[in-house]
Amino acid sequence: MTAHPSVLESMRGRITTVNSTDDRVELIARNIQKGRISPLVHIFASQALTDRCGDAWCVAEKDWTGEIQQIGAHIRRTIRYTLDTHNIDTYRTPDRTIQLALGDCDDMVALAGSVLQAVGYPILIKVIQMEGEPDFHHIYLMTGTPPENPQDWIAVDATQPQPVGYEPPGIIDHRHYTVN
Repeated sequence: MTAHPSVLESMRGRITTVNSTDDRVELIARNIQKGRISPLVHIFASQALTDRCGDAWCVAEKDWTGEIQQIGAHIRRTIRYTLDTHNIDTYRTPDRTIQLALGDCDDMVALAGSVLQAVGYPILIKVIQMEGEPDFHHIYLMTGTPPENPQDWIAVDATQPQPVGYEPPGIIDHRHYTVN
């Protein structure tokens, strides 16, 4: 199969050196900031939140936890978790993750963060080290509720076949990063 040149052009990426966990998170945060204003991300958010159940919304307006759960479930339903390219750590934009319908934990964080911020939620990026791992090796989101003045932070890890709120057991260290 031969792809049209314009499709191949749109698939080009760029090489960025990532030397530390902080560099990695900074790159993902930039992808979130770009993604939250993307029309494709807003369409994705709309698809997640606008289902009707009879005459009412399936998730009521201002049901903050329900919205977060619905967004997490929509990502799990529509984006397949996969590993990065062999021996290359990739960082896809949210638009690219939606287009490809697949991504790893970095890509899922960028997409979920963009969607949640697009509809008004504050987020933190959480990196974790688990028992038996020499360093930080997994990343996911925490999102605040209520959005205007967060009192609770809910985990959103679309790479796990678990509901929103799930955090893996055995975490021995973690860091939080704010995305403004």
